[in-house]
Amino acid sequence: MSGKRIVLNECIWVYGDAIYQGTRNARAEIDALQPRGATVFCLKGPDDTDGIGQLRWRLRQSDAHVILTRLHPSELMALKPILAERKNFSVVYDDWWIMPHWFTREAEYVVFRKYNGIAIRLGKGRWSNGPPPLLFNPFNSISKYSFMAAALRPLALAVSPFVNAVNHFRRQTENTDPSRYLYFPYAVVPGDLPLKAGPVEYKYDFANTGGVTGIWIMRDPFAPFEHSFANLYCDRLRLTRMIESFQGQPFTFYHNQGRYNPWNVYVEITSQSRYVVSTGGLQDTLGPKHLEYACLGTPMIGRGVPFEAPWLDDCLFPLDIMRLTSAGLKPLLHEALERHAVLRENCLNWRERLLKLHDPNTLLDMLQAQMVGQPVPPGYLKVDLKATPTQPK
Repeated sequence: MSGKRIVLNECIWVYGDAIYQGTRNARAEIDALQPRGATVFCLKGPDDTDGIGQLRWRLRQSDAHVILTRLHPSELMALKPILAERKNFSVVYDDWWIMPHWFTREAEYVVFRKYNGIAIRLGKGRWSNGPPPLLFNPFNSISKYSFMAAALRPLALAVSPFVNAVNHFRRQTENTDPSRYLYFPYAVVPGDLPLKAGPVEYKYDFANTGGVTGIWIMRDPFAPFEHSFANLYCDRLRLTRMIESFQGQPFTFYHNQGRYNPWNVYVEITSQSRYVVSTGGLQDTLGPKHLEYACLGTPMIGRGVPFEAPWLDDCLFPLDIMRLTSAGLKPLLHEALERHAVLRENCLNWRERLLKLHDPNTLLDMLQAQMVGQPVPPGYLKVDLKATPTQPK
């Protein structure tokens, strides 16, 4: 670790335009940086040669610390030649398991939005709550990538023993000093999540407004390779399909069929639903939608998460769909509707607190405090694993 104190407001933050344009919480975070005095640099993509050239020139003129955030793996790799020469950078990870390990090894700080990345590295968490599906069905989310994933899934299974053996040695190359690992959850802003005045007119008992397909290649050696090209959101898909089978018998249900609606449509349908399907996938991670749903006053139904969001238990009807049949699910759906008023009230009671906890500036201040050794403040974690003794590997 460098002895020089890093001041986030004096850093150069490099982010990807694709994630910035496509993700509301990314915009809230990036837009908060410049008013604080930070320098921001937008990379237009991995083939943005002009942008990469400008960034190389700028970094040669400055010794400022670089923060890499909201970048796809291909964009990180496009920046690797610059950072390999210069170093003096940190990384912020969303889906950490897909990121090139070189950056994790070489970074001053590794900042995780999903706390299981820290838990697993400290030997205090497991990767998933169950085995991945054996094969991937591309017809649940038709795209070129899904068909490639379906074709490559058997190969990933075949080579996973070898890759996992190599990963054992790759893990030894990473400095797992807990002080390197910081937590930086997602931001929300009130304007993105409006509450309508007056009583709500519900159109749906249950809805799925998120994705039901999550397929990745596991680049990080702390993630088991046999999960590559498997649908880690198979629990969301199973719960969605099973509730859908009860359409009109007697429940009303909305399913986005894997499409991403415009933001205003997403907010409207979520607000018109008594419950929304929400899980952290097989990897049990907190996502931005958990926050968005709670702040919109819409309770969730699904499996909770083990490390983050102590508030989530107040806003979630818990069930583990991977251990339920359709016959076992139906009475639970009736029970959920009976509890809806209480859980909605819980969401509304949490809204203002969550908006304060996840205000972009509050989160940036929290991240800065962690860099000087302060713990994550109350409200974000069920347990701070860095504050308890690490189990031997």
